[in-house]
Amino acid sequence: MKKILSLILVLFIALLSISAFGEGGTMLTSGGIEYELTPEGYPVMSEPVTVKVFAFCGTPEGAGAWETPNDIAFFKTYNEKTGITFEWDTANSNGWAERAKTLIAGNDLPEVFFKGRFSTAELSKYGVDGLFVNLDDKLETYAPNLFQYLEERDLTKYLRLAGGIWGFPYIYETEGVRISKIFVNTKWLAAVDKEMPTNWDEVYDVLVAFRDNDANGNGDPNDETPAGFNDRSDMVSAFSGEFGLQNRGTANAYIDADPADETGNTLRFWYADEAMKDLLRMGKKYYDEKFVPTTFFDADYYSSIIKSIRANNMLGIHTNYATATGAYVDDYIAMPKAPSDLWGRCSAYLNSYGSMVITKECKIPEAMMSWANYFYTIQGAYDYCLGTLGESYIINDEGHTELTDLILHNPDGLSSEQALLRYSIYSGGYNPALLTDDTFKGGECYWTSLEGSANFKPYLPATIWEKLPLSEEGVDIVATVQGDIDTVIAEYCAAFISGKLDIDAGWDEYITKLNQAGMEDYLWAYQEAYNNVNGL
Repeated sequence: MKKILSLILVLFIALLSISAFGEGGTMLTSGGIEYELTPEGYPVMSEPVTVKVFAFCGTPEGAGAWETPNDIAFFKTYNEKTGITFEWDTANSNGWAERAKTLIAGNDLPEVFFKGRFSTAELSKYGVDGLFVNLDDKLETYAPNLFQYLEERDLTKYLRLAGGIWGFPYIYETEGVRISKIFVNTKWLAAVDKEMPTNWDEVYDVLVAFRDNDANGNGDPNDETPAGFNDRSDMVSAFSGEFGLQNRGTANAYIDADPADETGNTLRFWYADEAMKDLLRMGKKYYDEKFVPTTFFDADYYSSIIKSIRANNMLGIHTNYATATGAYVDDYIAMPKAPSDLWGRCSAYLNSYGSMVITKECKIPEAMMSWANYFYTIQGAYDYCLGTLGESYIINDEGHTELTDLILHNPDGLSSEQALLRYSIYSGGYNPALLTDDTFKGGECYWTSLEGSANFKPYLPATIWEKLPLSEEGVDIVATVQGDIDTVIAEYCAAFISGKLDIDAGWDEYITKLNQAGMEDYLWAYQEAYNNVNGL
């Protein structure tokens, strides 16, 4: 029966992949070349075409793993299906931004930027300057699957930046990736005879027990770190719901809805709200109680400390979208509910807005739109993220995807990520694709994370905002003031939480510094964007 159900699911997936064009393909033309947009959602060129691409990549690790991208199973198969071949130019995280800017400044554009890491401000600028193709009035015809997805969820309006849609988005469909959770070391709970906490008071009691006892049982009562917040902003975000802050999700950083306006249409800079004082007092309490290390505000705190203590069984609780990995992966279980009635730690559906950008130099812009369109179908997302059915992944008896032993236990000694890079290029993010529970195999979709997302979901705000699309003026304003605002917040929050500056005595000075940094202009830019996107 399970195998029959699995077969039914595969057939259902195939049906979901059929576009609005019905059973037959549709003939279209791009750059003077005719092609067929198939019912499955991908183009088939009437004659072979080579497209010049500049892509963000990971470090090449042998043939197929960005060393010879056309040999990656996904590209090899998809190129054979479509007749579109890529001529590659790549750069990793250390060089991508500089190379992209050099290409743009020198008017030496590729036809396509792939896995692009452009900010919304850069997309707006280069789009308005005519360097990138505006997809807005072409989506319905040339990318119908993406268009339908966006329209059904009222997301199209958020992609419009400075009057255009300049790239393909990375869409987080999975709640495992979108919802942050609090994970607790259950082995430590048993060692200190505590139950799983369900609110902040109980979390506090558990942290005291972790601090004062040899929770990891190694004979040293002082090497445990009770709370593993990644950094100051991670701590503030975790506490925010307890004080009614961050009530529209995390997509717009310091901005949420002012509860004083019952319509929800007035924005607030919540880091400057009076309730923030109480949040900072809670942070100070955690710091004073030594729940976090004294190095909490060091620049290399996350890279040099948290990763290490999480991997070596020295961490009690931590907040994240995914739990720890390695030997202790199953020891950390998400709390059964959010610790407060409001849990605003949920990101938007739309992640990166320019994961694939088509430039003015592209000879077949419409066909490239159709090329990317396929990845916003279920089967297309499987192909893009997981590679080849039966080789790199299977569909199990329950109808869910699983990576094969070739990937998980590679005979050549490759890590699972390295092995999958021979089949798929989704590693590293910024993908023009649909990310789901079944297509993403990172820790965010491990069972502990998915279970935690279900636990925390009932406490999310009723409305989660996407990133608000700033106008050209708004982009300039935010670009001008963002750095100064970030500096003020980092400096004063660290001073308040560490006790170097009294919260009440220093509050007015903090607000003054935020105003001098441009807080009101920043808020105005986002309010304008909110009004525009909602027709106010």
